[in-house]
Amino acid sequence: MPNIAIVSSLSMLIVQVQRAIKLQANKVEIFSHTALDAIPQDTDLIYFGLNNDGHDGESIEYLHQRLVQTPIIVLITENKIEYAIRAIRCGACDVVYISGDPVNDNVEIANSVYRGLRVRQNKVVVRQTLAEKTCDAFPFDVNRGESGGFLNQMQQAVVIIDQSAKVISFNRAAEKLIGDDDELGLQGKDISAILNLSEQDKEKIFVQGESHRGELRIRHEDQDITIGYAISPRYSINGHLDGAMMLFKDITEDKHLRFQAEKAEKMQTLGEIAAAISHEVKNPLAGIKSMVQAMMYDLEPESDNYHYTQRILQEVDRINTFIEDTFAFARHRRQYLVKVEISSIVNAVVSLLTENLKENQIQVEKQFEPELPAVKVDPDQIHQVFLNILMNAIEAIKEQPSAERRNPPFIKVMARKTSMRINHVLTPFVETLFEDSGPGIPESAFEKVFDPFFTTKPSGTGLGLSICYKIIREHHGELDLKNAVAGGAIVSVKLPVVPPNRFSK
Repeated sequence: MPNIAIVSSLSMLIVQVQRAIKLQANKVEIFSHTALDAIPQDTDLIYFGLNNDGHDGESIEYLHQRLVQTPIIVLITENKIEYAIRAIRCGACDVVYISGDPVNDNVEIANSVYRGLRVRQNKVVVRQTLAEKTCDAFPFDVNRGESGGFLNQMQQAVVIIDQSAKVISFNRAAEKLIGDDDELGLQGKDISAILNLSEQDKEKIFVQGESHRGELRIRHEDQDITIGYAISPRYSINGHLDGAMMLFKDITEDKHLRFQAEKAEKMQTLGEIAAAISHEVKNPLAGIKSMVQAMMYDLEPESDNYHYTQRILQEVDRINTFIEDTFAFARHRRQYLVKVEISSIVNAVVSLLTENLKENQIQVEKQFEPELPAVKVDPDQIHQVFLNILMNAIEAIKEQPSAERRNPPFIKVMARKTSMRINHVLTPFVETLFEDSGPGIPESAFEKVFDPFFTTKPSGTGLGLSICYKIIREHHGELDLKNAVAGGAIVSVKLPVVPPNRFSK
């Protein structure tokens, strides 16, 4: 006996429709518009009562996505073509006009049931055919967890999952990416535990047959990578839900490039705003300063008015310094690239800060990997970046409570060879790491730390790291921050050994 659902508010008209369907030996149940999730997966046909305002499109779309195999027939009580068009566009396969004439309506309902069940039958046959072809194309040994044939030839990582969310098969690409060790093995594991799926997610995937997408951070070959995955329902030969199939790939580089592009676009926009503000404020500020200085000539140095105007002048200078920093962030300085050793720039900056380091009893440890290649950079700009990073480290240690400060406080500067993929080509870089023994960076600040005007310091302008980030990006390098496991912050500056136009087309 076919199972048929009616979605509508209870009325005499709907009761008449229910009676007409029952006359053809069908099982019928009425559901309200707010109980769409209660409709069983094995429902053969759905009648959807459209409101007179015609705004039920989202509900029809939801049912069409949730119950792909179940045809939807829309009931309308006003003979308007726009209602019918909207229903078909949202996923309905048929529209029936209920006129209020019992005889005519019963005939229309009977014919629509016949048409709907034929559509349902065709859908099931197509699903069975696809399931048979899928089984032929993707044979696997459930006991051994090995997929064969075409599935193993795919470069895309594929995992086959049963209805209890257990992994029963995977191809070589999946094993290579995730591995099959004891820590994060696949065979026989509950995929919901690996992907941190909630009970609600599991029900939608393995009971309701809905698709699911997400991301997962794992450790792979001593590196943290991000995996993007998509889970789709898997059906048996007889058309019943029989688990799921998961496709996934490493999206670490794609995500990083997307983040860098968004950050660069944001920095450019803020730079343009900063340039406009600097120009509009700097000129009147110069006028204010000149007038204040002229007033001070007519005042007695010991008078209160003289001290008040002197305070005004100090505040004007402070604003002017902020404007200068803003303008420095906004303008594009021409680079004078020369080949230099990173160690020479580090040594120069540390030498400049010698007194500051001694005053705060901070020890500096330098480690340079042997035979480091030279980098082609603007030495003055990279000097500015390193100076800003070290000054931030000194201030962080200085402001740390004595009880929390490590003895002795330290800053480690390390330079080493590394490589990064540029346009899918492995390219040599030199990475300079600055590690301090300070309190580290608050988790809430990580996403904003390079944003212009964001600062955690009471008297900071929030432009130091923004300018550093801009300089390193203009050198086609990367600037990253993270917290050390033992405490403190680690700043990484990566600079290409050869300018990018030499290795990218």
